[in-house]
Amino acid sequence: MKRSFLSFLLLGLGMILIAQGAFFKVEEIFPLVDRHVHAPSILELPNGDLLACWFEGSGERKADDVAIMGARKLKGAEKWSEPFVMADTPGFPDINPVMFIDTRGRLWLMWYTVLTNLWESSLLKYRYSYNYMMEEGPPEWAWQDVLHVRFDSLSEGIKENDTFAKTLETKLKSFIDRFLKEYKTLPGYTEEETKKLAGAFVQDILDKVWGKKACLKEGYPLLQRIGWQTGNRPLIMGRNRLLVPLYSDGLEISIIAISEDWGKTWTFSEPIVGIANIQPALFLKSDGTLVAYMRNNSPYPRYLYVSESKDGGITWSEVKYTDIPNPGSRADGIVLNNGHWLLVCNDTMDGRYRLTALISDDEGKTWKWKRSIESYEDKEIKVAYPSVYQGKDGLIHVVYSYHSPQGKTIKHAVFNEEWVMEGE
Repeated sequence: MKRSFLSFLLLGLGMILIAQGAFFKVEEIFPLVDRHVHAPSILELPNGDLLACWFEGSGERKADDVAIMGARKLKGAEKWSEPFVMADTPGFPDINPVMFIDTRGRLWLMWYTVLTNLWESSLLKYRYSYNYMMEEGPPEWAWQDVLHVRFDSLSEGIKENDTFAKTLETKLKSFIDRFLKEYKTLPGYTEEETKKLAGAFVQDILDKVWGKKACLKEGYPLLQRIGWQTGNRPLIMGRNRLLVPLYSDGLEISIIAISEDWGKTWTFSEPIVGIANIQPALFLKSDGTLVAYMRNNSPYPRYLYVSESKDGGITWSEVKYTDIPNPGSRADGIVLNNGHWLLVCNDTMDGRYRLTALISDDEGKTWKWKRSIESYEDKEIKVAYPSVYQGKDGLIHVVYSYHSPQGKTIKHAVFNEEWVMEGE
């Protein structure tokens, strides 16, 4: 496929128009399909091309035909390429891909394979490529490995001084105590019923983390070591510190996987614990503080969670509620080139029918500007699971799932900061 001079000329004229004011464009990466397409990720490659990926199949964890798919949009091109396979484990679902380019120029793809059609059986994988700026088809993969998660549990089983389990138990009980004092009752339940539900939730999680619900001999740390899932793009601190946000639908918490040698060895943060706080999106403050905004899978109150780390992602503050509504859906965001923060999320409490971009100029203290990327009165239409990237030209790229009764696709929105600040 040759790129014409006219394409580059038109692109240049487009950049001039963008510089003069607000710009917004949205497109489908491929026409509506009946298959389940979800959880995309996007990158701008060093040559200016765009690369997107998502998972696709007849369902999610219960469908064994799910694969990681991808598509390219060459710089200056009007349309995306035909989809192609990025990763596929035959006979198993492959879910939730994320991509990034490291400081050595390698393209990484991270995802997980669901071994027994249960989220608790998820196995993390990653591969990288040196040769990925071709004009069609998938990258040429050079390496693949499994990301093995291990805390301080020993082969003899989980002991009373297990740091991970003790920290999770302490944080979870503290969060539940604060929740009951502030909210007292869940909607539709009495205070006593709410306490019983909270107690049952705590006991279920503790049975898992202390090894009492593993399918092996009681006390072994199986559910500490598998079931971890990708969701949001990793963050690179400095030259070599790689932070990969992970979560567990089984334990309903989040952690951070940390590597200082590009995946040769891994360490792991303490658990970030609330009531079903998952899929952390990482931001880095100017003073080095890390901030994680997390999806809220609890029944009430439905706001995004937030937690901070002041030691590079090892320990995390108590989980708190933000004032940003969340219906149990992934949010994503980045620090823009000018230092502003951009967060994209479903800012509702009752569905994924609206996807909104928010901008903060004070590192998340306030979100002064917001604008809907897509919004529908029909709540059967879902626009969700954004992945956010800013190109070298300053344009912001967001890919997200579009699900409607007529079919499903992955959409790509591109806009500038001026468009968000212009308001509705």
